[in-house]
Parts: sequence; structure tokens; C-alpha cells
Amino acid sequence: MKLSICIPARDTVHTLFAKQLALLTSRLTEKSIEYDLHFIIGSVIADSRTSLAKEALNTNPSHILWLDSDIHFPHNIFERLVLHDKDIVAANYSTRYSPYRSVAFIDPNDTNKRLEHKSGLHKVWGVGMGCMLTKSTVYNDLPKPWFKHEYNKDTDTFSGEDMYFCNQAMHHGIDVWIDADIVLAHIGTKAHLL
Repeated sequence: MKLSICIPARDTVHTLFAKQLALLTSRLTEKSIEYDLHFIIGSVIADSRTSLAKEALNTNPSHILWLDSDIHFPHNIFERLVLHDKDIVAANYSTRYSPYRSVAFIDPNDTNKRLEHKSGLHKVWGVGMGCMLTKSTVYNDLPKPWFKHEYNKDTDTFSGEDMYFCNQAMHHGIDVWIDADIVLAHIGTKAHLL
């Protein structure tokens, strides 16, 4: 088993994220799990994820762990997610801004229907990729582009590259799962006025 950890970032990463990443890599070393680390700094997230996936796949990993640089995750995250033996399995977390809601969606036709379960393993339509484990074989089964922003003329909005990825998986017979027992924090920023 070999793991590639892929992190799309902008100019900085949060201190809490950096601490957990250090603890994760220390634990992987302690458990003799081979891994490599991939960072891309960029502002177009679909492009960053595509570059990261290609870079990681060139190292022949069995799994890719996607971590966003604004997520606080447990240091044993890989061990917990890999136990499920799913093609795609993620942890749920909240949006960064109010109203705070789950980023796991259960109905592709109604984005107001979101996973609210606090425990167990659940099949979902899509989830944010802030903390997601994929088997490398997924990228052979999905056509390119793997990541893309799509415009929805009905809502006059753009979907994220992560929802596009999950939607592609669904259309190609690959299920997306959530381990609701894993608790994550989505690190945001607030400005306070006196």
C-alpha cells in the first residue's frame, strides 16, 4: 500500500492544518506506511486538483488522500478511511461561513438535502473534497476532465470541482461514501468590529 497526500493551497496554509499534517506524516512513518506529499499553489482549484492527481498518479500510489489546507483533521485519518475499503470515502464537515451546513449532499436534484447523520457510514451523492480518500483506480475509470466548474442555468450559480468529480463518479457507477464518525473542523476567518 502506498499513499499520495494531495494538498491544493493558495498562498498559505493554516497553522492547525500544518500541525495535523505533521502529526499525520509522523504517524504514517511510525506505522511503516509508504507515502509522498504533493502541494500545488494556485488560485484555480480545478486546475490545482488536476495537476495534483497527475503528479500523484506518476508515483503509482494505491490511494490518494485529498486534504484542503483549511481543514483540521485527526492524525489517524488515513487509517480510519482506508478501513472502509471504498473507491471514494470522505469525512463530512461544515461550510466555512454562516449558515453553517454539511458539505455532504444526498440528492443531486436538491442541494438543500444534506447529510445530517452524526455516525455511521453513508452513501451520498457528493461531498466537498476537503478530506477525501480515493483509490487510484478511480482515475482510470473516470474520463477527463476529472475536475471542472459547471454553470447551472436554473440557479445561475457555478458548482464546485468537487461536486463535478462526485457527479462523474456517480455516472460511472462509483459510489461516494461518508464516514460520519470522523469529526472535522473547517477553519474560517472572521473580522470583528468593536
